[in-house]
Formats: sequence, C-alpha cells, structure tokens
Amino acid sequence: MAGHRMTAPVVDPIDAHLGALGAALHGPGRLRASLLAEARDGLEDAAESLSDNGVPRAEARRRAVAEFGEVAELAPGYQHELAAAQGRRTATLIAVTFPALVLGWALFWTGTPSPPEQTWASTLLFHVETGASLVAAALAIGTLAALRRARPIRALGLITLVGTITPLVCVAAGLGMAVLNPAHSGSHLPGYLATSVVLVALVSSLTRAHRVLVRTRRVG
Repeated sequence: MAGHRMTAPVVDPIDAHLGALGAALHGPGRLRASLLAEARDGLEDAAESLSDNGVPRAEARRRAVAEFGEVAELAPGYQHELAAAQGRRTATLIAVTFPALVLGWALFWTGTPSPPEQTWASTLLFHVETGASLVAAALAIGTLAALRRARPIRALGLITLVGTITPLVCVAAGLGMAVLNPAHSGSHLPGYLATSVVLVALVSSLTRAHRVLVRTRRVG
C-alpha cells in the first residue's frame, strides 16, 4: 500500500561477521564448525561485557565485531589450522594404506595355490609398486612431522602431490602384472576390489586436500 514501506530485516552484526568468516574458510567440517562456534562464544562474551558496562546492546555487538577483527585479517589463521588438520588426515591415510596394500598383495600373491612364475618384468613392476608405496608412506610421515612445525601449505602441497602420483604408479604396475600373468588375474579379483575401495577413499581425501590447499593459498 502507498505510504507503507517495507522494513529491511535487521542483520545481527555477529551473525553477519561469522557468516562472512565461515564463507572464507574451507576444510574439515567438524573442525570448521568448532572454530566458528569458538569465535561466536568470544564475540558473545565481548558483547555481553560491553552491555554490562552500559553500552546499548546493538552498539555492543557492533563494537565486539570491530574489536574482533576483519575477516581478511582472521581468515588466514583459521584457514591454516584447517589446512593442517586436512594434511594430517590425508597423510595418515597414505602412511597406513600404502604399506598395508603392499603387505596384503604380497601375502595374497604368494598365498595362491599355484603362485605365478615371476618373469623379470613382473618382478620389476612389483618392486616399482612396493618402492613407490613405501616412499609415499615415508613422505607422509615426514609431512606429519612438518605439520608439527606449522608449515601447512608446503606440507599439504607435498602430500597432495605424493598422493596423486603414487596411486597412478601403483595402478599402472598392477595392470602390468595382470597383463603379464593373465591366468591368475581372476583369482586376484577380491584383491583388486579391495584395492579399488581404498583408492576411492584416497581420491576422495586428496580431492578435499586439494580444495583446502587452493583456499589456503588464496587467503594467504
């Protein structure tokens, strides 16, 4: 109706600030939610303290936000913590899964009723696969140590690269061994399925790690 104006909804300064901060962060969901909840508690306490000293509620909440800091100032610290957490997750997964896969395949390969004859080519491929897996595990352990020294961007970049290259090497070596020993490929189907499940989990973790790395580099 004429003469009546729509009143814009009042946006709470703390809600708006935390919304902007949350939008700037990317990483493990539970830790991200915990960091934002901790930030909210701090802002609410600061606003309540100002209100207790006679500052009007709305002004107290605005001042609490102003004293807390701009998103551009806060985001790098929070994002680095998220990057470190994602790096630990991915590095731990690599450090555990690759040696386990090597051990499992070694036991599975030698435990068949009639183990295949090892040609020089299949032996070489097996050693390549084993070596790549163990190197990846060692680098993952090194990444965990680097994260303790607060180097999340470099460590996350390294583990993302290692986690991308190593599965490609292992899959290529595994396919090569299957081609060289076709008579035994069917009996190893359970091993291939188990390996596929592990690789899917690893790819999922690496995808998240890459996204976190990109966001961390972006916010500085």
